[in-house]
Amino acid sequence: MGHKSIQYWLRCILLILASIGLLIALPVVIPLIIAVILTLLLWPLVNMTQTYARRYWKQCPRWIAIIPSFIVVALISTLLVRYVMVPVIGELTKLLINLPYVLDQFVAVVKGLQGIDGESIIPHQFEGIINTTLIKIGNYGVDLAQRGVLAIVSFASTLLQLLLVPILTFYLLKDGRTIKRAVLDIFSSPTSAHLEEVVNDILRTLGGYLRGQLLLASNMFCLTFIVCYVYDLPYPLVLAVLAGIAEWIPIIGPFISAAPAIILAAVISGPLAVKVAITYGVLQVLDGQIIMPKIMGHVINLPPLVIITAIFVGGYFFGMIGMMTAVPLTAIAQIIAKRLWYFNRYYVLQKEEHHG
Repeated sequence: MGHKSIQYWLRCILLILASIGLLIALPVVIPLIIAVILTLLLWPLVNMTQTYARRYWKQCPRWIAIIPSFIVVALISTLLVRYVMVPVIGELTKLLINLPYVLDQFVAVVKGLQGIDGESIIPHQFEGIINTTLIKIGNYGVDLAQRGVLAIVSFASTLLQLLLVPILTFYLLKDGRTIKRAVLDIFSSPTSAHLEEVVNDILRTLGGYLRGQLLLASNMFCLTFIVCYVYDLPYPLVLAVLAGIAEWIPIIGPFISAAPAIILAAVISGPLAVKVAITYGVLQVLDGQIIMPKIMGHVINLPPLVIITAIFVGGYFFGMIGMMTAVPLTAIAQIIAKRLWYFNRYYVLQKEEHHG
C-alpha cells in the first residue's frame, strides 16, 4: 500500500510539472494547441468514418479512418488560401490606403444630415466629439488591420514550426483515448471515474462549441459576402471575413461587423446605408433566433448576464482574444464547478455501490 501511495504522488508531481512546463513554454506549444483544436473538430468525422469502414472491414485500424479527414482539411485549406486569404490581403491593403479618405467622407455625410427645418441634426457641441471618436476608430482600425497582416506574415514565417500540427493532430486522433486513460489512471477509483466524466463533459462542450461556431461563422461569411455583392459594396471579402470573425464574439459581434459596412455604404449614399443596416439587422435576427439555436442546441448553457460579464472581463484583460474565448472558458469553469460541487455526494454513492 505504501509503495502504491508513493507511486501515486510521484505521478501527481510529474503531472503538475508537465502542466507548469507547458504554461512556461506556451509560445512553443502553439502547434499543440492548434492540433488539439483540430482534433476536437475532426473527432466525430473520424469516428463516423471508422464506424462505416468497419462494416466491411472488421479490423480496420483507426489510422486509415483518419486519412479521409486529412484529405478534406487539405482541400478546404487550399481553397481558402487560394480564393479567400490571398484576395482578402489585397482588399485589406487597399482599404488601409483609402481608410483616411473613407472616414473623411463619412464625417462629411454625418455633418450634412439635415432635419425637417433644414438645420443639421448634429449639434455643434458634438461635432468635435464625433471627429475625435472617428479618428480613434480609424487609428484602431488601421492598427488592427496592420496586426492582422503582420499575423499572416508571422504565420507564414513560422510555417516550418506549424508543420508539426498535422503530425500532432494525427497522433491525438489515433491515440487520444489512450492518452486520456493514461492520465486518468494516475487517480484511483472512484476519483478517476468522476474525473473522466468531467473531462468528457469538457471535451464534448469544447468540440460542440468549436464545430458549431465554425459552421455559424462560415454561414455568416457566405451571407455577408452575398449581401455586399448584391449592394455592390467595396471590399466585400474583408467585410465577409470580419462578419465571420465577429460571429465568434457573442452579443457585441454583430455591431462590430455591421459598423464598417454601414460606414462604407453611407459614403456611397444615405439610402444604401439604410438598406445595409436593415439587411444586417435581419441577418442577425435570423442568425440569433433561428440558425444559432438549431446548430448550437444546448452546448453552451449559460445565462445572458454571465455571457456578457465574461465577454467584458475577457476583453478588458486580454483584448479581442479574451472576448472570443470568454464563453467556452466560462462554460468549462461551470462544468468543473458543478462537478466539484457534487463530488462528495458522488464519492459516497460510488463507495456505497462498491461495498454493496
